[in-house]
Amino acid sequence: SESQAEKAAKKQKLDEEVEEQKKHLQIMPNDEDDVYTEATPFARKVPVVDYEIYKENNKPYYNIIRADGSP
Repeated sequence: SESQAEKAAKKQKLDEEVEEQKKHLQIMPNDEDDVYTEATPFARKVPVVDYEIYKENNKPYYNIIRADGSP
């Protein structure tokens, strides 16, 4: 079992190591890594009319029913 002084010294050393590690960490912005996604405008999306919940292997699944009838 450690004495209070040993515990305090160990904690102090650990805190110093953490501070030392924080000095080496630096957040660098990466503007070269832009991601392009193709988005559908809201005006072209088919509105959802209804939904139905069904179970397969005791897991609930949702069947979305759209205004144009597509699943």
